[in-house]
Amino acid sequence: MSTTPTNRPPGGFLPSQGSGKAGHEPGSSSNLPSRGVGKDSSLSFLLDVNAALAGALDVESVLEGVLARLADRENLIRARIYRLDEAAGELQPVGCGGRIDGQARTIALREETYQVEAIKTKEAVYIPRAAEDPRCLGFEPEEQCLLAVPLRTTTRVLGVLEAVAADPDSIRPLSRILIDQIATQAALAMERSELYRELRVSEERFRSIFEQVHFGVALASLDGELTTINPAFARLLGYAREELRGRRFLDTAHLQDAPVARQRLQYLLEMGSGQVSYETRYLTKAGETLWCATQLSLLHDATGRPANLLAMVQDIDERRRANEEHERLQQQLFQAQKMEALGTLAGGIAHDFNNLLSVMMGFASLARQRLSSDHPLQESLGMIEQSAEHAADLTRQLLAFARPDQQQVKPVSVSAALERVRRMVARTFNRNITVNVRKADEALWVGVVPGYLEQALLNMCINARDAMPQGGTLTLDAFPTTIEPGPTGLEATNPSGRYASISVQDTGMGIAPEATSRVFEPFYTTKEPGRGTGLGLAMVYGFVKNHGGFVNVQSEPGRGARFTMSLPLVPAPAAQRNTGAYGRIPPGWGTILVVDDEPLVRAFAVEGLKGLGYQVYAAENGKQAFEIYQKHRREIDCVLMDLIMPEAGGLETFRRMKAVDPLVRVVFASGYSTGEILGDAPDARSAAFIGKPYTLEGLSIALRKAGAGEPHRG
Repeated sequence: MSTTPTNRPPGGFLPSQGSGKAGHEPGSSSNLPSRGVGKDSSLSFLLDVNAALAGALDVESVLEGVLARLADRENLIRARIYRLDEAAGELQPVGCGGRIDGQARTIALREETYQVEAIKTKEAVYIPRAAEDPRCLGFEPEEQCLLAVPLRTTTRVLGVLEAVAADPDSIRPLSRILIDQIATQAALAMERSELYRELRVSEERFRSIFEQVHFGVALASLDGELTTINPAFARLLGYAREELRGRRFLDTAHLQDAPVARQRLQYLLEMGSGQVSYETRYLTKAGETLWCATQLSLLHDATGRPANLLAMVQDIDERRRANEEHERLQQQLFQAQKMEALGTLAGGIAHDFNNLLSVMMGFASLARQRLSSDHPLQESLGMIEQSAEHAADLTRQLLAFARPDQQQVKPVSVSAALERVRRMVARTFNRNITVNVRKADEALWVGVVPGYLEQALLNMCINARDAMPQGGTLTLDAFPTTIEPGPTGLEATNPSGRYASISVQDTGMGIAPEATSRVFEPFYTTKEPGRGTGLGLAMVYGFVKNHGGFVNVQSEPGRGARFTMSLPLVPAPAAQRNTGAYGRIPPGWGTILVVDDEPLVRAFAVEGLKGLGYQVYAAENGKQAFEIYQKHRREIDCVLMDLIMPEAGGLETFRRMKAVDPLVRVVFASGYSTGEILGDAPDARSAAFIGKPYTLEGLSIALRKAGAGEPHRG
């Protein structure tokens, strides 16, 4: 990813290919194409936008170009970004693109506009008919369809992206999803730009300290006797100027550092010109030690011969603090760029992984269904399904890098999670590793996405195992931690309150000090080639940060390492439901139309449903599905339809079916989202949803809930 600033608009954007009518579905975390444009084309467009935003550290310099191309591609009359100024209590326009610029005004947060509503609710606001909505007073007659998407990061809202179209209800669902993705990228870029500006301020402060501080300046003879001293030099060492005059310059140095200072001075005299710089300790009149940066140079007389020594001495305590601040902000900037790049990649591959996992889980559940309950392969097939489910958790973690706020957080017992990880580690790790678990006296519950906590713990355990090739002790520990207001250290950026701290400690080789600060970076690994990807601890870091916690590492070479993640405590749920063992799937009846553009996923659904007793029609895209439904709608009881397909997506096909049959039953499937998209589409809220990957049992349950097998309505 380029980090070179640029003011040029992003290149490589595809032209808009028309617009259509759409419903209301902001908030999706998918990377989706616009209607009429293939998946690769939308992904290419998003990557171009990402490259343009990432390439401009001053992001506002390229917003006009990005918004202009977004407006052109999606047939908008205007696309504008407002930046939130919380101190001023207003939204300030910072960039606009489109055919009609409109009135660019500052919007006060006290106004009841749809842009302010998007900021306050942190949700997208879609207004299909502006003329009928009181939140749209003052808009021009040609501004008929409005969309406001909040610019969110994992911690705050930075502003809002406004999209305006000329025709009522003309910003289509897939266009809104694409606009939502652009808003996500713009928010990350604006956050990174803020970090860059802070970094520049830090650099200016550093330069100001260096240039404006009153340096100590002294003149000495060639043998080092001080002749002229400025007041700053005298104050630096705590002397009056008269007390220093006549003393040798080297006598002011700390006794332990005097040999180095003498060596530098001798080198300068031998060279006969130039200068030498070094850092050394000085002794003040009070006997205190003072670190200073020293620069020695020769002054020449009119004949060009060395005549005097010039010493410039600076107290470097403040400069060191400024340097540390500079380094901290720089590391934050680099970390934000790496996480942004990883999130972009994650969204692009998660869908394909979920389709592959659907095939694995589906055919395993299909095979298990066809075997007797006491068949010896039942347990093996069940393990295949469980492994695929764990892999599905990994894809959800990948999606969390791109849009962590879309995941479903639930209370999870820390004690239960530790026990599950202990059993898994005990079964799979070498016997020369002893596993100990120390649980807290009180019950600890944390609000996380189910499965993520175990995966993070397992990643840390695998890291600990690799650090103990000859065996050792692995200790899992959980205990409550309280952060008081105004703490210092790593937790300073987290709110005060009670946390559950969960640590994984090993007795392995430990981590070198220079590597400790980098262990959570994506793709950074100290393991041999082929033994690590450098993503395990990066995912732990992302998981903890996305759930409002913090993580740290303590290590000493040769004495092991201790990784501790702390997550906010939440109240225990009223009751916990235990999942039962796999059972036989009850037979079904009726006719199902299966619509999916992935051949293997479609094949599993068709074969599995036939095995359960259903009659099945199959279609590979929305157009073909509509033709089949139009012809056989009186016999089709339910439609299983993928949300994201080329040519015509699931929602568009559903609306066409509903136009000919208002009582059509649909179960949507997707590997991108968890179903929030349906809640934002008013005409599709009655439809059911199943996330990919799914098993035959899960599919059967979803179809029965949707009414498959019941008498056809109408």
